[in-house]
Amino acid sequence: MADLGKLERLDETGVRRIWPREDQNFSPWLADNIGFLNEALNISIEITQAEVPVENFRLDLEGMDSVSQRPVVIENQFGRSDHDHLGKLITYAAGREAGINIWIANEFQSPHRNAIEWLNRISPSELSFYAIELEVLKIDESRPATNFRIIAGPPPSKRKEIPSGDQVSPRNRQYQEFFDRLRAVILQLDSNFTRAKGLPQSWWSLGIGRTGFALTAAFTADAKFRIEIYIDLGVKDDNEYALTQLRENETLIEERIEQPLVWDYLPESRACRVYVSIDGTIDDAEKHEELLTWGAPMMVKFREIFSPLIRNLDLKSAV
Repeated sequence: MADLGKLERLDETGVRRIWPREDQNFSPWLADNIGFLNEALNISIEITQAEVPVENFRLDLEGMDSVSQRPVVIENQFGRSDHDHLGKLITYAAGREAGINIWIANEFQSPHRNAIEWLNRISPSELSFYAIELEVLKIDESRPATNFRIIAGPPPSKRKEIPSGDQVSPRNRQYQEFFDRLRAVILQLDSNFTRAKGLPQSWWSLGIGRTGFALTAAFTADAKFRIEIYIDLGVKDDNEYALTQLRENETLIEERIEQPLVWDYLPESRACRVYVSIDGTIDDAEKHEELLTWGAPMMVKFREIFSPLIRNLDLKSAV
């Protein structure tokens, strides 16, 4: 007779032994292992930011589906689904104008599953919602393994559909067109600056030579247009340590940029950032030329100044 092992699903207590905290442990793990979720959903998410501020809240993970070019938000939760996290998911979907919205929990109550199914029924083709159960399984004393199980989601035809240009929302199309214009102006200043094109979202993020750091241009909720260095190394103390090291060069950087910097430790978030900004929104088309004229050389300056500083940071000393 075959000697078979016993398959066991870990309860919330067992899950927390692996990831003690959802924000500090599970979300960074998921960002680094997004391939497991991509395989379950048959999409291609690339994580761009963690702990993203959305008004007075913090979005766990933000990304982009590289195939459909739709922005992605991911809200993580340990334990049973609740009204609080359903509300957060909808809030983040609206605040980030996301096309793919994913809620992960250990167990989904039937009313919340029904809510996700209803959202998919009433939503346009470019908008999808998923309820995903995080299962952690083991056989006897084997190492635990994750399994992402779809509890509710869009119909298969909607999952496979890739929105064409006229299916992207008008506002997101405005963002994409603006950042494509910004890229064109930058390339006139530095023909080797980037190959990354604008996407239908309110920010444009580029690598700057070291994992955990990004050069970003973004429209913000408080009607500003911001150029920033965004820092997320996965641990709050490491992010603050990196920003403090960079700030040791504050006087020199501000002399070269010719504008005061804001050193933002984001006490309610894991990430940190340093930035400059001016007034401007995507809706004020008459001001776009001013934003481009200011933003393009500022992006070039930020990369020229911050890139070598970031490469030379001594992050091993972080405590």
